[in-house]
This record gives sequence, C-alpha cells and structure tokens, in this order.
Amino acid sequence: MTARWTLFCAIIDNFGDIGVCWRLARQLKQEHALDLELWVDDWQALSVFLKAQLPELHDQDACLDRDTLLADGVLVRRWHNPWQGAAALDDHIANSDVIIEAFGCELPASVKLALGKVQKPVLWLNLEYLSAEHWIKECHGLSSPQPVSKQVKKHFFFPGFEQGTGGLLREADVLENHMQWQQQQAELRQQRLQTTGLGAKNQADHLLVSLFSYDTPALSGWLDALAEQTQPVICFVPEGKSLIAVSRHFARPELVAGDVVSVGALSVTVLPFRSQHDYDELLSLCDFNMVRGEDSFVRAQWAAQPFIWHIYPQDDGVHMLKLQAFEHLYLDGLDTDAAKAWRAFSNGWNQGEDCRELWHYLRPQLSGLQLHGRKWQKKLAVMPDLATDLVNFETLFKLSAHP
Repeated sequence: MTARWTLFCAIIDNFGDIGVCWRLARQLKQEHALDLELWVDDWQALSVFLKAQLPELHDQDACLDRDTLLADGVLVRRWHNPWQGAAALDDHIANSDVIIEAFGCELPASVKLALGKVQKPVLWLNLEYLSAEHWIKECHGLSSPQPVSKQVKKHFFFPGFEQGTGGLLREADVLENHMQWQQQQAELRQQRLQTTGLGAKNQADHLLVSLFSYDTPALSGWLDALAEQTQPVICFVPEGKSLIAVSRHFARPELVAGDVVSVGALSVTVLPFRSQHDYDELLSLCDFNMVRGEDSFVRAQWAAQPFIWHIYPQDDGVHMLKLQAFEHLYLDGLDTDAAKAWRAFSNGWNQGEDCRELWHYLRPQLSGLQLHGRKWQKKLAVMPDLATDLVNFETLFKLSAHP
C-alpha cells in the first residue's frame, strides 16, 4: 500500500520556502511514488511561482479561485489562515503516514486534536532549516514528545552537509544535468546572451556572473569592481529583491526584465522570474554565482561553480555564526590564498561592507575555486539525499512501531 504523506509549507520570504518544498514534494512523488499532498498558505504567491515552473498553467486563473491544484503530479491544497478545515478534512490529514511541518510552521490546532484520535502510527516531522553548525548532528532525528497520542511520534529532521544529518535536496538527475550543461557551455552561454539582447558579444571573452541576493550596501562596491575590470563582465540578475540595490546603484527608478545597463566593463541584464530548472542551468553556466537563503545556496553547490552565499541576515548576528560554520566545512582542503580571499569576501558581503577591493583579491582565485567546487560537489554527492533520508526515516519508524 502506498504511503500517504502530507507536507505543510508557509510562504514567508520571496519564494524561498516554497522553492524548497516544491522540489521536495516533486522528488517524493516522482522518485519515491508517494501519495503526497502539499498544503500552501499563500495561494497568490504560489500561483506566481508555479507559472514559472509550469508554463501550461498560464491560461488558468492562477488557481486563485480553487482550493486544490494538480501540478506536475503533486496535489497542492490551499491552507487557509485561519484554518477552515472541516472535521473530516482534519481526520484525513491526521491519518497520513507522515506529516511534515516545513521550517517550523505550526499545524492547525484542529489537526493536532484530530491526531489524538488516530488508530495507527503517524510520523510527525519538523523539517528544520539547513545549517552547518556542529550541534545539528546531535539534534537530528531527536524525538519531541507530544501529548496528542501514543500513536503519534514527532521528530526533528535537520538537513545538513555531513553524515549524521538529513542531507541535501538532490534529485536523481541533477548532477548529470550539470555535466551536460557544462559540456555544452559555449553554445548554451551564447544562446543565453542572444535571448537578453547581448548576442553580439562574444561570450568567450566575458566573465559571466549571476546575482541573487538580499538588498545589501555591499553590492555597490562589487558592481564598481566589476565595471573597472579589464575583462568584460555580464551580470545576470533575475527579478527579485536583488534589483532594489542594483536600481539604486545605477540611479534608476526601476529595473525590469529585459533591461540592460552597461558601465565600463560591466553589463547588467535583468532576467524574468525563472523556473527552477532554468535557474539551475544559469548557475551551471556562470563563472561565479551570488546566491542567498537555502534553495539557491544548495543549487550553487551542485553546479560546482565558484559562489558566495548571502545568508539571511538576523538582527542579533546569529547568522554570522551559521555562516562561519559553513565556511569551516567548505574551505577545508582549499589552497590558503584562495580560502583567505573567499572568506574575506564572504564575511565582508554578509556584513554589508565595501567589497570593491575584496573582489579584486578574490577574482584571481576563481579557477582554483572551481576545482575546489567540483571536489566539494563530489563529497556531498556520496551522502543520501534529503528525500531519500526522509523515506528511510519513515521505514525505520514503521519497523519500530511494528517490531
């Protein structure tokens, strides 16, 4: 009998949470053949996101007038806030084999009450944010006793970069895709330039970079550094929050998809909101990627190209501790000069410093960082992926419930 899973996702910040949950839901459905429902609270943001993934949805009313949608094999359901589920729906959810709260979102109170009535074992997982901190290995898989029912067991599940964690999202074909894109790099890069109005440029002479970051004062100095290079640079900027600082830097009231701004050696071209597959290809073809949050951060590592991670900033500075934990893992085995340059730029960028000179220090290290990125990719690839780890965790749970 096919296992039935339910995944709850709250869209908080510019598609980051839904980006991870959508990848996970698709992989669980397509590679593990699960009966899966994905509950999403922001139906309008979901419609924008899914239209980029599945253009065939374009002629539908963005699923705004409906509470369910079958997209790419995944059954997506609307999570009303406040919750409007009937008792039968609460019971339906509570009788799942696995219920996942993504990133600490809370189950509706009536669903928790319904869990108290279940007559079979139910695995309730709190899927946490990705971290490289050492303590997550100690907390991964830990139980969280709940008063709802002896049949219901809640556990913390931590994605991570090391054995003993929940691993990273990695579809079965992701590494093969990157290998093929990079084998056809010259042709595909030229195609991208042609679609942005820069087709007359010879991409072989250019440094190609992508920018997907939070708004930061560090961006201005970096753009100045790119503009004053001797090598011409093309910077791809997908629509999103990155454009706030880019528009400000160029004293433009608003930049939109299709715009191109050129200063010195630098040409900035704005891309429309992209599908996850297209974004993966962009990361694979660029010589350097500026990424943020969790989803693009992980995807940059599968692309194995040099990158800098813009971690989500927190007022208390905790994000810098998380960043340093990743730096400690990622830089292990890298040449001293390259590691020093990468760390200096990474810390400067994430603290909003002027990164102009830091880029000129980092730029000569890109070839070494590319070789290091390939080794890091292979190191991560020997671990089970996140979806497989979740399925294996449920298998162990079943065995413990029915010894």
